[in-house]
Amino acid sequence: MKKLAFLFVLAPILIATAQVKSFEILNPSVKQGDVVIVRIESQWQGPMVCVSAFDKQYVPNKNGYAFIGIEVNMEPTGTLERPDKYQAYLAECGRGVRLDSYHYEIEVLEKDFGTPWYAGPVRMPSKAVQDRRVKDVALMRAAYDMANKNEDYTSGSFILPLQNIEVTDYFGTLRLFGSYNRKSKKMRIDKEVPHGGTDFRARTPIPVLAVNSGRVILAYNFPLRGTEGNMLVIDHGSGIISLNLHLSKFKVKAGDWVAKGQEIALTGATPRGTSPHLHFMMKIHGVNVDPLEFISNFNRYMNR
Repeated sequence: MKKLAFLFVLAPILIATAQVKSFEILNPSVKQGDVVIVRIESQWQGPMVCVSAFDKQYVPNKNGYAFIGIEVNMEPTGTLERPDKYQAYLAECGRGVRLDSYHYEIEVLEKDFGTPWYAGPVRMPSKAVQDRRVKDVALMRAAYDMANKNEDYTSGSFILPLQNIEVTDYFGTLRLFGSYNRKSKKMRIDKEVPHGGTDFRARTPIPVLAVNSGRVILAYNFPLRGTEGNMLVIDHGSGIISLNLHLSKFKVKAGDWVAKGQEIALTGATPRGTSPHLHFMMKIHGVNVDPLEFISNFNRYMNR
């Protein structure tokens, strides 16, 4: 009887322990192109503890925070294709073995990215251009892979890259490529490309500011028409990088450490044929996210 009584006393304790949260999602309801912010409880933090969500694993930074980028075309929850919410749980990094029974449900809402616009016909580049593009893409990916996931280089909240902001094209807007029949006034769409960043008006070269502190991992000129032009990438740690494109001049170089608000470049119109503007991007663990929404949510949830 004593042993049975002990088990009755112990059972509520075991149940309560099992229900203790091992992590918390600060913004469980997000839209396409947003970022999920995860905080792991201190007793669960460790070098082999990852967050598993959306069929991927995410490495937290040394402070126990993990940032998960939501793809612009992620299937919204509550639809026939995705009736249930997405689950997130802690798992052993690299193996995927669950570390506890606790999980969080993430709601992904559909976002209206505005009216698509016609960007022109699909043009097949020459072999020389294709070969150069392969090398350029490899260079960019190598830089992205250098981004540190464990360290946190940020200094408080994020700022915007220009002192005066005027948006000319928002993140996620669909660019339609295809052919237009003037007679029938119908368009055949061959390709749809969501805008990977946010465009800001900059008719003349003006200073570009580091949106937060970090390390420059790429400062390079991509000369091909229709590409990035002069591009500067900063690693902010935690798998977060910021990108500034079409610059006219670099004020820093790869390997430099920059402070938040430091002048890092001048806006421009590179490569030739590009209209003057700043194309600003944020990547979270390799996923393009809405940079304005990311800055807003980071500043809201990380500075409470």
